[in-house]
Order: sequence, then C-alpha cells, then structure tokens
Amino acid sequence: MTTLISALSVSALVTLLAAAAIGLGAALVTLARPPAAATEPPSGVPLAPVAPTATRLTKGGLALGLALLLAALAMRTIAVGHAPWSNLHEFSLAFAAVMLASYLLLARAQPIGGLAPLAALLAAGLIGFGLTLDDRIDPLVPALQQPLLLTVHVGAAVAAYAVAAVAFLAAAAELGQRAAHDRIAVLPGASAARAVGHRAVLIAFPILTIAIVLGSVWANLAWRSYWSNDPKELAAAATWLVFGAYLHVAGRRDRWESLAPWLIVLGFAGVLFTYIGAGIFIVGEHSYGTP
Repeated sequence: MTTLISALSVSALVTLLAAAAIGLGAALVTLARPPAAATEPPSGVPLAPVAPTATRLTKGGLALGLALLLAALAMRTIAVGHAPWSNLHEFSLAFAAVMLASYLLLARAQPIGGLAPLAALLAAGLIGFGLTLDDRIDPLVPALQQPLLLTVHVGAAVAAYAVAAVAFLAAAAELGQRAAHDRIAVLPGASAARAVGHRAVLIAFPILTIAIVLGSVWANLAWRSYWSNDPKELAAAATWLVFGAYLHVAGRRDRWESLAPWLIVLGFAGVLFTYIGAGIFIVGEHSYGTP
C-alpha cells in the first residue's frame, strides 16, 4: 500500500508543478504584453488579468492535486490506523492538502486567482520535502499514544499552518502591489490581498491557540509538565505572539498599519521554523516527529 500512497503523492507533486508552470507561464506572457490603454484601473483591480483558460487550468490543477493528496492521506490513515500526521512525512502531505483546500475555499469568495500558481508551488514544495523523508510505518512512540489528542492537537496545528500559508501568499501579494502601486497585472490588488490575508489570520489564530492549549494538556499527560521550554513549544509560542501582534496593528490607521503584512510574513517564517527547524535542527521532546 505504501507504494500506491507514494505514487499518489508523486502524482500530486507533478500535477501541482504543471499547474504552477501553466499559471506562471501565462503570467509572464501577460506581463510582457504591452498595455492596451493608458487609463488607470479602479483601485485593487489588475491592469490585464491572466488569460481565463490558463486560470481555469491552474485552479483545476490545484483541485486535482488536492484530490490526489486526499486519496494518499486516506490510504495512509487506513495503513497506519490513526490520523496521518504522526511524523514529519505525513504532516507535510497533510499541510499541503489543507493549504490547497484553504486557498480554493477563500478563492471562491475573493479575487485571488493570481495567487494560484504560487499556492501550487508552495504545496509542491511541501510535498517534495515530505517525499524526501522516510515514509515507513512504525508503531507510535509512547508519547504519541493518545489517539484523540493526536488527531485534534496535531490536526489543529496542520490547519493553522495551512491557513497561515494562504495569509502569507496574500501578504506577499499586498507588499508587491503596494510597492508597484497596484500595477502588477497578474496579482490581486493590494486591498483584495489585504482582505484575504486578514481573513486568513482571523481563521488561523484561534486554531493555533487551540493547538497550543491542547499541546500543553498532552505534554502534561506524556511528560508530567504543561510546559518544558521545548524548542517546538517556544517556536509555536513566538509564532502565536507574532500573529497576535498582527491583529493588534491590522486595524490601525497610522504608521503602524504598514507593518501588518510584514508581521504575516514573519509569522509564517515562524510557522516554517516550528514545522521544520524545531525538531530537526534543534533536538527536543518533539524530535520523535522526524522519521
């Protein structure tokens, strides 16, 4: 079964890379096309949107990649007998799947189709990283033998990280558009990107809070301590504080407001460090998450 799971994961990777190539190729053609008129577009509206066919193909690639990942995760669940995120290999695939689902859901309500190639690249990077890790199926270590907490605590972390990834893509688009005065045709306008980034943080922040609280409860059950200054605990707490700082400045109308998208970028850097750095490069209680 692991061979089929790997095949599905690789297929998802190839599909997402193809979707990214189509989207980025169409974006480059759009950027190279000379402007048809000198009139200014309404604020937040791209000058010349990417060809609709390329946009549909890119989004279709994201949806197909998501379907392949969900199939791989469902089969992994059957194979391991518990939620498929007990090690970094499984976590990476789940992270990519939930990120794609979050992007596609938010894109239904907001004009962020221009972020699809970037979402595909980010998801492909997560899958590619996961595929470099050992995918063997081992019995759970004693600290992980809490099926409910494994499902809810780590699942909440997956969801929070995934939605934060979409917030990061939106914040990067906002920063680019503000620097270019909304003249980057292939990206959503700065105001639309800010709205999506804000909504994503509003979703991710409470989920991350739940993940940290449940992690503390689990730590007490496993190690007889709610907090042990483990690298992953400290990194998660620092990331939570950064997103909390974002929520503090996001609604301001002064010089601090310009920090908002940068705080989202910093928060996602914290997510990546918590996800990869704490546990691989810095050994701690959570290092068992690395196969």
